[in-house]
Amino acid sequence: MKPIADIQFRWFDDSSLLTDDPREALEVFLGSIGVTSDVALDLFEVLLISRHHDLALSTREIKANIVELRKRRRVRELEKGLTDRNIQVWLSYFNRIGLIDSLGGKHRFTGNKKPSRAFREETMPLVEECLKFSERALLKVEEYYKIK
Repeated sequence: MKPIADIQFRWFDDSSLLTDDPREALEVFLGSIGVTSDVALDLFEVLLISRHHDLALSTREIKANIVELRKRRRVRELEKGLTDRNIQVWLSYFNRIGLIDSLGGKHRFTGNKKPSRAFREETMPLVEECLKFSERALLKVEEYYKIK
């Protein structure tokens, strides 16, 4: 059985949330679900900014906005990792875990919800199903190894 999405969790100390830097807070959130790619981080930040302005963005617009973010941060290699394929991979990943949806070639948080609500309503049930499966698999292992 092929998994719907591959999520690797990391647990951070709550003190990591004490940052005053929005980008660092975003890194903590994405890091907590195993996402460490700069492209994914930039893409997610662009989606957050677009949600603030109530916009859905095309892949081309996302790429252009990432370049603008990087210019403001004075990143040397503005186009590093920004292949169309790489952007599509991350959009697909965020779609598979229920955080975003794509309608008519435009991307936004699922149902244009707040990101936390999309996470709570779409991603967390997926995680819960995965954990239930893991528990069933462990029970089967215990059965095979005759653990009482």
